[in-house]
Amino acid sequence: MSWRGLVLRYLWKRGEGPLCLLDELRGIAALSVVLLHASQTFGFGLASHAYLAVDFFFCLSGFVLANAYDQKLKSGVLRGPMFLLKRIVRLYPMIMVGVGLGALALQVVYAPGISLADVSILAIGALLLLPLGFLVGQEAFAINNPLWSIFFEIVAGMIYGSIARRRIHLWHEIAALALLAAALFAVVLVEGTIGPVGFGSWRAFFEGFVRAGFSFLAGVLIFRWQIVQRVPAVRPRIPLFILIAVLFFPFAVPRDIYDFVCIAIIIPIVVAFAGAVPQSGEQPLAAYLGQLSYPLYVVHLPVIQLGSYFQSVTKSFVPLPLAVSCTLLAAVVAAHFLYTQFDRPIRAYLSRKFL
Repeated sequence: MSWRGLVLRYLWKRGEGPLCLLDELRGIAALSVVLLHASQTFGFGLASHAYLAVDFFFCLSGFVLANAYDQKLKSGVLRGPMFLLKRIVRLYPMIMVGVGLGALALQVVYAPGISLADVSILAIGALLLLPLGFLVGQEAFAINNPLWSIFFEIVAGMIYGSIARRRIHLWHEIAALALLAAALFAVVLVEGTIGPVGFGSWRAFFEGFVRAGFSFLAGVLIFRWQIVQRVPAVRPRIPLFILIAVLFFPFAVPRDIYDFVCIAIIIPIVVAFAGAVPQSGEQPLAAYLGQLSYPLYVVHLPVIQLGSYFQSVTKSFVPLPLAVSCTLLAAVVAAHFLYTQFDRPIRAYLSRKFL
């Protein structure tokens, strides 16, 4: 490994350098999803492709997990079952919170239009990470829709953990990525956009394996092929500006082609550029955005639904801009509280007990 690669790995282990920028990008992507769902729920216009933030999450997750665990899994220091347990400890506490908040929001916002039996089915399905929402005529994880991507995140992690120890030839990796890219292109042509892929219907749910598989594998290969050491160093703001431009592209374009180009080309480039940015020193804001991104992603939709319900029952007594701002602030505060008072302590306890 080159001297630059050794420096980057040292900085990653310290929690500084490129990982700080990746944390910042993760936080910006989570905030873009929050804005998208707020615009859909409150009904204000927003020119956004923020659904592509999920594909960025998948690619980033593959890159970060490969950086953290590839050598440990290949050497046998870390076994596949223990890796899976680590992922469950990392993700599952907030899944339970997301299901609880989602059940509360459904009962408050949609009662009596949705029965308690349906809510129970949705809650059980979400806790088991099963798309039981389809059984009651809803989306896959209708109790809290963002949980669909966490399901695919866990599945991708399981597959990665089970095969990471095997020696895979470079050409096999290229072939797998090419086949997934071709399948992804077919999916976006059929659906017209990547947006509902993964949760909108049974067909879209199974198409989600292609969506998550391509981006996750692309992230893993960015690390394995040492692409971050081959691309030229860029200014730290460039990957951030590119990501924001992708998520909030203001011009009308064919969504199918735009989505495919962004997922297959631009988002992996953003991850590679962000990983190649040499930085030093601590960046508290970037680290905080990274820490808050997952809790915010899990809890924001029920909070937005409750805020929209309050706006409705008060007959828009509060001006819409103020109502939206207060709701988004409430989502951030809830995410901060849950991260500091629940998620982090619970994960620390579970890690001590089981890991």
